[in-house]
Amino acid sequence: MADHNISNVVPFGGRESNLTTAMLEDAVAILSVCRDRLVDRLSAVFTREVGRANDEFLAMADRATSLEQQQICFAATQVLSNRAPQLLQQFQASVAREFESVLKGADGARAQGMQLPAELSLVEDEDLEQDLAITKLTTRAAFNCSQQLVALDRRIAALLKVQRVTQDDNPLHPGLVYKAVLQALTSMDLVPSVALALLHSFERHTGGELPAIYADINRYLAETGILPNISLKTPQEQQGQQGGGAMGGGYAAAGFAPQAQPSGGMPGYGAAGSGGMPAQGGGQDIFSQLLSAIQSMHGGQGAQGGMAAPGAGGWMPGGGMAAGSGGAGAQSFSSSQLVEALGNLQRGPVDPGQMPGLGSVQIDPFAGNALQQLRATPMASWSHPMDAMTMDIVSMLFDAMFNDPDLPASVRAEIAKLQIPVLKVALLDKQFFSDRGHPARRLLDAIAHAGIGRGDKDEPRLLGTIRSVVETILKGFDSDVKVFESQLGVLDGFLQAEEAAAKSKADNMADELEARERKEMAAGRVATEVDLRLNRRNLPPLLADFITRHWRLVLVEAFVRAGESGGAWKETQRLMDELIWSVEPKSGSQNRDRLVVMLPAMLKGLREGLGRVGLQGAWDGFFSELIQLHVAALHKDAPPQLYPQGPRSTTTEPASQPVSPTQPVSASVADPLSSLDDESAEESEDLSALLPEPPSQPAATPEDEYMSLVQKLEVGAWVEFNSERGTRNTLRLNWVSEFRRVFLFTNRQGENAMTLAAGSLADHLRRGRARLLSQNPLTDRAVAQVLEKVSPAAPGSSGGSRPPGYAWE
Repeated sequence: MADHNISNVVPFGGRESNLTTAMLEDAVAILSVCRDRLVDRLSAVFTREVGRANDEFLAMADRATSLEQQQICFAATQVLSNRAPQLLQQFQASVAREFESVLKGADGARAQGMQLPAELSLVEDEDLEQDLAITKLTTRAAFNCSQQLVALDRRIAALLKVQRVTQDDNPLHPGLVYKAVLQALTSMDLVPSVALALLHSFERHTGGELPAIYADINRYLAETGILPNISLKTPQEQQGQQGGGAMGGGYAAAGFAPQAQPSGGMPGYGAAGSGGMPAQGGGQDIFSQLLSAIQSMHGGQGAQGGMAAPGAGGWMPGGGMAAGSGGAGAQSFSSSQLVEALGNLQRGPVDPGQMPGLGSVQIDPFAGNALQQLRATPMASWSHPMDAMTMDIVSMLFDAMFNDPDLPASVRAEIAKLQIPVLKVALLDKQFFSDRGHPARRLLDAIAHAGIGRGDKDEPRLLGTIRSVVETILKGFDSDVKVFESQLGVLDGFLQAEEAAAKSKADNMADELEARERKEMAAGRVATEVDLRLNRRNLPPLLADFITRHWRLVLVEAFVRAGESGGAWKETQRLMDELIWSVEPKSGSQNRDRLVVMLPAMLKGLREGLGRVGLQGAWDGFFSELIQLHVAALHKDAPPQLYPQGPRSTTTEPASQPVSPTQPVSASVADPLSSLDDESAEESEDLSALLPEPPSQPAATPEDEYMSLVQKLEVGAWVEFNSERGTRNTLRLNWVSEFRRVFLFTNRQGENAMTLAAGSLADHLRRGRARLLSQNPLTDRAVAQVLEKVSPAAPGSSGGSRPPGYAWE
């Protein structure tokens, strides 16, 4: 039990504390109960499993490929058969010592680790292997128990009246457990290789119980009255909900922003142009960043123990140990042996008796937990430390992918079959983690994205293609990643053919919607252009009447036909401007020559424009009087019958009687759409019935973050809509209107269409009835999540906030 008489000791490495002596004694007493619960539960589990662990070592001895491995297995069986009670007794004593050391802040090794040594020295191979083993097992346990440990850290901090606790400050952390097990084994005078083998066996047979044990400790502390109502969510998740997406310090430093979520709790949409991967600060690649983050999780143990990035110090690129290393564990299962074993395993289940290193575990390489099973085998324990760390990181990546809410369930099983091949890729090439263009990553991303928005009709065809691609990789991948590239081409070919057919359907609907919208917008847009000209110049009544009553309809027809960007709209404006200029007095020979040259083409264009709207009959009378204006302009005379009262507007009522060329005219507001053919109107009505627009929503304020998010949407974005009955429908944005911000959504086949106004879409997001799927690739999101898991957050640090609905950038 812990010594309660420590009132003169400042806990947690010298941090200030508001605890009185009595309060400190009570806190230590409560933590001691938690320690005893942890030790008793682990001891009970190991006692229950010791027979199975013994049988496992005997089976491994039978299949050992070297005398050294066989001797290690036999030595381990001797300990488990004859000295298990002694081991547990030593373990309990070691936990008690570590517990008191942490509470007193007198961990000499940690204190020394905070100071630079007087001189550099080489690290013993045995110490290096032990540090790596503790780091690896602690990382695995911290990952699997992350929610429970977050809650435990907060409760311990509250109990001891400190702002926060780190791993080194937590006297109940899994790292303390595994360190105590190794100390217990070492105190029994076991050789290091046997001690490490037993340490890994202890973790394999007890690690699965740790989440439940820590949950029980949390319940005990809650029942004691220590933060009984706190959530099990991580601090980053809580900040994302409360503060609009604040970043944890360690995550922000790596270049990520964890997604904040709308009130509906839905993951979001990546901002346009966001990369989804961390900045590679300091020249580190992603694999090195992950290793560094894992080292940081354990208070620099890896650094003190001598861990280095691949290719530095004692490590060879690709995971091999440098010559002369001599570590027993590293020689037990070489990198080449591991890759060869994985190659056999990727093709289907293997009898454990036929493959050294599997122990008694029957692994299904196509199951979702294949890598988790593999991590629990002697193969993983006896692999080179760098290979074992790679296995752990790849397992974390797949766990993150399988938990990704944007990964379609239909393709999850097919991606699971690629766990072993992808692990081989990562073992052979660490650039897999950093290179977004790596063929294996691109194939995983393509498979995941291909499953979005699938219906019952087309899903079987897609799954058939994906199964064929996956089967080819399982049978054909040895060490050349070109097979991933070739199969990516097969999948892309299928998807491109599908996209072409869908695009044709969606484009037809978009064209009709666009024409309908232009028709609705045409009157106002044309009125703006006409008013601009009438207000800027005093025009002869003949021209004012012609523009407002005839040419205005030509402008409307051109706008409806092709919009503002169309050549017809620009041409009709140009002809209108040339007509106005043509009747103005020409003061020089150059202007008179220009008028003479442009007249034929201008008159032809005006006549053809009237013909397009069925007003050919209005041309002859207008042309005969227009000639008089042109003659006057050539003689530098002022045009006859100017407006005496100044500018006019097209918003006044039309003249009730025909206007003569010698009378001023008022602009007309007669509906120019009425002159268009009825067939177009009928088509628009039919389309409106097919794609009903929801009731309009109140306009959002400019500060509305959801409206701002909607306005940034681009064609190709995927949105999941949730009905009140609980059904889900994932649709792709196929078209955005130019003027009213209307959005057209369809499924992958260009069908099941739906239109939404911008305000309606923002309201759906605001109320949680829709969520925007991330545009970042699946593997980018998985790497981001793993880095967030293993990167420690700096106290008080936070990143910039973003609107709800954004994913990692």
